[in-house]
Amino acid sequence: MTDSSLEKAFGYAVRLLTKKDYSAYELSQKLRSRCRDEDEVNAVIERLQELRYQSDARCADMLVRHYVGNGYGRLRIFYEAKMKGISRELITSCLDEVGADWNGLARDVLLRRYEHPESLEYKERLKAVAFLVRRGFSQGEAVAGLKQAVSESLRNR
Repeated sequence: MTDSSLEKAFGYAVRLLTKKDYSAYELSQKLRSRCRDEDEVNAVIERLQELRYQSDARCADMLVRHYVGNGYGRLRIFYEAKMKGISRELITSCLDEVGADWNGLARDVLLRRYEHPESLEYKERLKAVAFLVRRGFSQGEAVAGLKQAVSESLRNR
């Protein structure tokens, strides 16, 4: 491990982080494509964390806010975090901090997708629930969201 290769790896990592936040896992994957020395990769990531250029907590917070803001459920958020190598504990604490109403979020997603959810037939309601489940809501949250969307739509008639 030479100083010049360490400097190059550090510079590469800083350039990556100027474009977007990466988790330590994602950054290590990117750095491994450039340098094969595992100690060098770990040293670069440690230095970035010391300088607070890289933070898994910040990355987790941004991920949670992005997915909640775009109408995704808790299960999808946990899946995306796992793919990025972010710990479940970090995501759980960020979710607690955001304090999302999952049933209400499911309702809002359905109201955006369906103009009149009260007029959906049985099969269409099943499809609506399946849509929410694919977006990461639990079955219970999806059904509760559908019920809330229908009752709100009926109230607003």
